[in-house]
Amino acid sequence: MPVNTCVPGPELIGHIAELARLEWKPGVTGAAVRRFGWVPDGSRTSSHHTGTGHYVYPEWFGGDSGDAADTECLIPFCYYYEPDDFDVELQADGLTGNVDWLAEYYDEEPSWVFHREADRSFFDGQWRTAVDAFGERLGEPETVVSHDLGGHAWHYAAWRCGGNAVVVGQTVDNGSYSTFEQALIWVGPHPADEPMPTAEQFSLRLEC
Repeated sequence: MPVNTCVPGPELIGHIAELARLEWKPGVTGAAVRRFGWVPDGSRTSSHHTGTGHYVYPEWFGGDSGDAADTECLIPFCYYYEPDDFDVELQADGLTGNVDWLAEYYDEEPSWVFHREADRSFFDGQWRTAVDAFGERLGEPETVVSHDLGGHAWHYAAWRCGGNAVVVGQTVDNGSYSTFEQALIWVGPHPADEPMPTAEQFSLRLEC
Protein backbone atom coordinates (compact mmCIF):
# COMPACT_ATOMS: atom_id res chain seq x y z
CA MET A 1 0.00 0.00 0.00
CA PRO A 2 2.40 2.68 -1.23
CA VAL A 3 2.61 6.34 -0.32
CA ASN A 4 4.49 9.10 -2.13
CA THR A 5 4.97 12.13 0.07
CA CYS A 6 6.56 15.57 0.51
CA VAL A 7 5.12 17.20 3.64
CA PRO A 8 5.32 21.02 3.45
CA GLY A 9 8.06 22.73 5.42
CA PRO A 10 8.35 26.21 6.95
CA GLU A 11 9.06 28.02 3.66
CA LEU A 12 5.94 26.80 1.86
CA ILE A 13 3.79 27.13 4.98
CA GLY A 14 4.94 30.74 5.32
CA HIS A 15 3.95 31.47 1.72
CA ILE A 16 0.54 29.84 2.19
CA ALA A 17 -0.02 31.84 5.37
CA GLU A 18 0.82 35.04 3.50
CA LEU A 19 -1.57 34.14 0.68
CA ALA A 20 -4.29 33.49 3.22
CA ARG A 21 -3.92 36.94 4.75
CA LEU A 22 -4.23 38.81 1.45
CA GLU A 23 -7.41 40.26 -0.01
CA TRP A 24 -7.83 38.25 -3.21
CA LYS A 25 -8.47 41.02 -5.68
CA PRO A 26 -7.45 40.71 -9.36
CA GLY A 27 -3.67 40.58 -9.68
CA VAL A 28 -2.97 40.25 -5.95
CA THR A 29 -2.20 36.52 -5.92
CA GLY A 30 -0.12 36.82 -9.10
CA ALA A 31 2.02 39.50 -7.47
CA ALA A 32 2.40 37.28 -4.41
CA VAL A 33 3.64 34.22 -6.30
CA ARG A 34 6.20 36.36 -8.14
CA ARG A 35 7.35 37.70 -4.78
CA PHE A 36 7.64 34.13 -3.48
CA GLY A 37 9.78 33.16 -6.45
CA TRP A 38 7.38 30.46 -7.63
CA VAL A 39 8.26 29.44 -11.19
CA PRO A 40 5.56 29.24 -13.91
CA ASP A 41 5.03 25.63 -14.96
CA GLY A 42 2.66 23.89 -17.32
CA SER A 43 4.10 20.39 -17.44
CA ARG A 44 1.49 18.88 -15.08
CA THR A 45 -1.43 21.20 -15.86
CA SER A 46 -0.15 23.11 -12.84
CA SER A 47 0.43 26.84 -12.74
CA HIS A 48 3.69 27.05 -10.77
CA HIS A 49 6.46 25.10 -9.11
CA THR A 50 7.11 26.38 -5.58
CA GLY A 51 10.81 25.53 -5.40
CA THR A 52 10.06 23.14 -2.53
CA GLY A 53 9.11 20.19 -4.74
CA HIS A 54 5.42 21.10 -4.86
CA TYR A 55 3.17 22.04 -7.78
CA VAL A 56 0.35 24.59 -7.67
CA TYR A 57 -3.14 24.10 -9.10
CA PRO A 58 -5.31 25.08 -10.92
CA GLU A 59 -3.23 25.84 -14.01
CA TRP A 60 -4.45 29.44 -14.18
CA PHE A 61 -3.67 30.36 -10.56
CA GLY A 62 -1.52 33.46 -10.15
CA GLY A 63 -1.62 34.26 -13.85
CA ASP A 64 -2.63 37.33 -15.81
CA SER A 65 -6.37 36.93 -15.34
CA GLY A 66 -7.40 40.48 -16.21
CA ASP A 67 -10.39 41.54 -14.16
CA ALA A 68 -10.93 38.11 -12.56
CA ALA A 69 -9.58 37.28 -9.11
CA ASP A 70 -8.35 33.79 -8.24
CA THR A 71 -10.79 31.68 -6.26
CA GLU A 72 -8.57 28.89 -4.93
CA CYS A 73 -5.04 27.53 -4.73
CA LEU A 74 -4.36 23.81 -4.23
CA ILE A 75 -1.00 22.18 -3.47
CA PRO A 76 -0.82 18.36 -3.14
CA PHE A 77 1.81 16.91 -0.80
CA CYS A 78 0.99 13.20 -0.45
CA TYR A 79 -0.53 10.37 -2.53
CA TYR A 80 -1.80 6.95 -1.45
CA TYR A 81 -2.84 3.81 -3.31
CA GLU A 82 -4.38 0.53 -2.18
CA PRO A 83 -3.20 -2.25 -4.52
CA ASP A 84 -5.69 -4.91 -5.57
CA ASP A 85 -5.34 -8.50 -6.79
CA PHE A 86 -4.59 -7.31 -10.32
CA ASP A 87 -1.58 -5.36 -9.02
CA VAL A 88 -0.31 -8.52 -7.32
CA GLU A 89 -0.66 -10.46 -10.58
CA LEU A 90 1.21 -7.78 -12.52
CA GLN A 91 4.02 -7.76 -10.00
CA ALA A 92 4.26 -11.55 -10.06
CA ASP A 93 4.55 -11.43 -13.85
CA GLY A 94 7.22 -8.73 -13.69
CA LEU A 95 4.92 -6.15 -15.26
CA THR A 96 4.38 -2.55 -14.21
CA GLY A 97 1.12 -1.34 -12.69
CA ASN A 98 -0.37 1.41 -10.57
CA VAL A 99 2.20 0.96 -7.79
CA ASP A 100 4.97 1.72 -10.28
CA TRP A 101 2.94 4.63 -11.65
CA LEU A 102 2.73 6.13 -8.17
CA ALA A 103 6.46 5.56 -7.66
CA GLU A 104 7.09 7.71 -10.72
CA TYR A 105 4.92 10.59 -9.44
CA TYR A 106 7.33 13.50 -9.00
CA ASP A 107 10.29 11.17 -9.40
CA GLU A 108 12.31 14.14 -10.69
CA GLU A 109 11.82 15.88 -7.32
CA PRO A 110 14.33 14.68 -4.66
CA SER A 111 12.16 16.03 -1.85
CA TRP A 112 9.43 13.48 -2.60
CA VAL A 113 9.88 10.10 -0.89
CA PHE A 114 8.20 6.88 -2.07
CA HIS A 115 7.27 4.31 0.60
CA ARG A 116 6.34 1.04 -1.12
CA GLU A 117 5.23 -0.79 2.04
CA ALA A 118 3.36 2.04 3.78
CA ASP A 119 -0.30 1.68 4.76
CA ARG A 120 -3.28 3.98 5.26
CA SER A 121 -2.19 4.86 8.79
CA PHE A 122 1.02 6.27 7.30
CA PHE A 123 -1.01 8.31 4.79
CA ASP A 124 -3.12 9.65 7.67
CA GLY A 125 0.05 10.34 9.63
CA GLN A 126 1.39 12.52 6.81
CA TRP A 127 -1.83 14.52 6.95
CA ARG A 128 -1.47 14.92 10.71
CA THR A 129 2.17 15.99 10.37
CA ALA A 130 1.12 18.73 7.93
CA VAL A 131 -1.72 19.82 10.23
CA ASP A 132 0.70 20.11 13.15
CA ALA A 133 3.15 22.09 11.02
CA PHE A 134 0.45 24.56 9.96
CA GLY A 135 -0.71 24.75 13.57
CA GLU A 136 2.71 26.02 14.60
CA ARG A 137 2.21 28.95 12.21
CA LEU A 138 -1.57 29.53 12.37
CA GLY A 139 -2.50 28.22 15.82
CA GLU A 140 -5.15 25.61 16.52
CA PRO A 141 -7.47 24.90 13.57
CA GLU A 142 -11.00 26.20 13.84
CA THR A 143 -12.39 22.83 12.84
CA VAL A 144 -11.13 19.24 12.46
CA VAL A 145 -13.60 16.83 10.87
CA SER A 146 -13.62 13.43 9.16
CA HIS A 147 -15.66 12.12 6.23
CA ASP A 148 -16.58 8.47 6.81
CA LEU A 149 -16.31 6.56 3.53
CA GLY A 150 -17.04 3.12 4.96
CA GLY A 151 -13.93 1.25 6.03
CA HIS A 152 -11.83 4.40 6.13
CA ALA A 153 -12.20 8.17 6.40
CA TRP A 154 -10.76 11.35 4.91
CA HIS A 155 -9.70 14.02 7.39
CA TYR A 156 -9.76 17.83 7.28
CA ALA A 157 -8.40 20.65 9.40
CA ALA A 158 -9.22 24.28 8.59
CA TRP A 159 -8.10 27.71 9.74
CA ARG A 160 -9.94 30.96 9.14
CA CYS A 161 -7.72 33.87 8.07
CA GLY A 162 -9.91 36.96 7.78
CA GLY A 163 -11.90 36.54 4.59
CA ASN A 164 -9.96 33.44 3.55
CA ALA A 165 -9.39 29.93 4.82
CA VAL A 166 -6.59 27.36 4.79
CA VAL A 167 -7.56 23.69 4.67
CA VAL A 168 -5.32 20.62 4.97
CA GLY A 169 -7.26 17.56 3.88
CA GLN A 170 -7.58 14.33 1.96
CA THR A 171 -9.56 13.58 -1.19
CA VAL A 172 -9.47 11.72 -4.49
CA ASP A 173 -6.72 12.50 -7.01
CA ASN A 174 -8.42 13.44 -10.26
CA GLY A 175 -5.04 13.67 -12.00
CA SER A 176 -4.75 9.87 -11.80
CA TYR A 177 -8.36 9.38 -12.94
CA SER A 178 -9.30 8.70 -9.30
CA THR A 179 -6.80 5.84 -9.04
CA PHE A 180 -4.95 7.44 -6.11
CA GLU A 181 -5.98 9.38 -3.04
CA GLN A 182 -4.16 12.57 -2.09
CA ALA A 183 -3.56 14.95 0.78
CA LEU A 184 -3.27 18.61 -0.10
CA ILE A 185 -3.44 22.23 0.99
CA TRP A 186 -6.34 24.41 -0.10
CA VAL A 187 -6.30 28.18 0.36
CA GLY A 188 -8.84 30.66 -0.93
CA PRO A 189 -11.65 33.07 -0.10
CA HIS A 190 -14.11 32.02 2.58
CA PRO A 191 -16.37 34.76 3.99
CA ALA A 192 -15.71 35.49 7.65
CA ASP A 193 -19.42 35.14 8.51
CA GLU A 194 -19.86 31.85 6.65
CA PRO A 195 -19.70 28.56 8.58
CA MET A 196 -16.94 26.14 7.79
CA PRO A 197 -17.96 23.34 5.37
CA THR A 198 -19.00 19.91 6.54
CA ALA A 199 -16.59 17.01 6.05
CA GLU A 200 -18.39 15.93 2.86
CA GLN A 201 -18.28 19.50 1.52
CA PHE A 202 -14.56 19.69 2.24
CA SER A 203 -13.94 16.55 0.16
CA LEU A 204 -15.65 18.16 -2.85
CA ARG A 205 -13.92 21.51 -2.39
CA LEU A 206 -10.46 19.93 -2.32
CA GLU A 207 -10.80 17.78 -5.46
CA CYS A 208 -8.20 18.51 -8.12
